[in-house]
Amino acid sequence: MRNQSTFKNDKPTIYLVGTPIGNLEDISFRALETLKKVSVICCEDTRTSQIFLKKYEINKKLISLHKHNESERIQEIIKILDDKNDVAIISDAGCPAISDPGANFIKEILNVYDCNVTSVNVGPAYIHAIVASGYTAKENYFHGFLENKSDKSKVDELKDMLNKNSKSIISFYESVHRIKDTISKMNEILNSNQSVLIGRELTKLNEQYIQGEIQAVNNFAQSEDFILKGEIVVVVDTQKQQVDTMNDNEIILLVEEEIKQGYKLKQACDIVGAKINKSKNEVYQIFIKK
Repeated sequence: MRNQSTFKNDKPTIYLVGTPIGNLEDISFRALETLKKVSVICCEDTRTSQIFLKKYEINKKLISLHKHNESERIQEIIKILDDKNDVAIISDAGCPAISDPGANFIKEILNVYDCNVTSVNVGPAYIHAIVASGYTAKENYFHGFLENKSDKSKVDELKDMLNKNSKSIISFYESVHRIKDTISKMNEILNSNQSVLIGRELTKLNEQYIQGEIQAVNNFAQSEDFILKGEIVVVVDTQKQQVDTMNDNEIILLVEEEIKQGYKLKQACDIVGAKINKSKNEVYQIFIKK
């Protein structure tokens, strides 16, 4: 289980930084400060990013990180992090991992390396949490605050939200007074292998991410180690919700969808495998037998 107190440890950090969508002056002081202090900036297109970076006199080593090479960059970035260097990820415009490269890279690196992953200048709290989660569904659904407080009505609301958005990343806000009960209810509803993230006090000194399979997250949330302070966002990865019942034809369709996005077959199998908890080779064998 991931239990990350971002600004209270000495681990290297990957910052996912939002950049202007048009007007180059639409950027926060903290985003610029972050880009100036990291050792390396990973860019969707280094040529495009140079225009923005030069405006703010940011001179850093740039590495291309786009949808065709996310998996290939893992080991290179790990070597940089091993030397206690921080890394930033930016897209050409807007927010990494939201219809832009980054999500698959973060998903893979969180599985193999112990570092901080956090987001800067990407809008509301739920987007900060989604960006830093490594969840890779194409769509996301934001529910706001849960409306129901009683046991039955809360369970009904959660089930309805999950059923109607079974192919989306789901996020919602919850109060510190109800979060333990809500996570407990989710533990009863979700598949045991389903991943959930709790983000607390995002972007602040006490920022914390708790992420893992729902049972592990629930065990932590019910313990005395869980700090009941600050603003809380919950993010649910619904992709594993579908894994147990996914047949070969559905897996083939997922691979074909990635190929349409421009990935080569083995890259597509690697991405789909990460999504459905199968190895790249398993997915590849299913695909070539079609």
